[in-house]
Amino acid sequence: MTVIEILKILSDTNRLRILNLLYVQELCVCELEYLLGISQSNLSKHLRLMSDAGFLESRRENKFAYYRIKDLVLTEHPFLTAIFETELGKEAFLVTELNKLSQYRDSELTCHSITALIV
Repeated sequence: MTVIEILKILSDTNRLRILNLLYVQELCVCELEYLLGISQSNLSKHLRLMSDAGFLESRRENKFAYYRIKDLVLTEHPFLTAIFETELGKEAFLVTELNKLSQYRDSELTCHSITALIV
């Protein structure tokens, strides 16, 4: 993956929002949909684009698909760590979404209960 490909991925606000959360932890599609308020079709489009570019890896567990940023991408491009750990912390809406993630982790919600809420 080239730096230009990475910059193209980071140039979209929704992809940046997704990656901001995935930098913290692996999440399933329904969790991302819940946390970001992005429609499943829009979210899937962005996840597929980032996966096809080699930025993300996924795994399936029952009916849920989980995504995470590939370790190799972060290792080969250390500037990404600086972006996620320092620069994005200056963007209020991204900090708000990280706080929502923290609240979610402390809650009793699961993928199954989120799926019921979204439907």
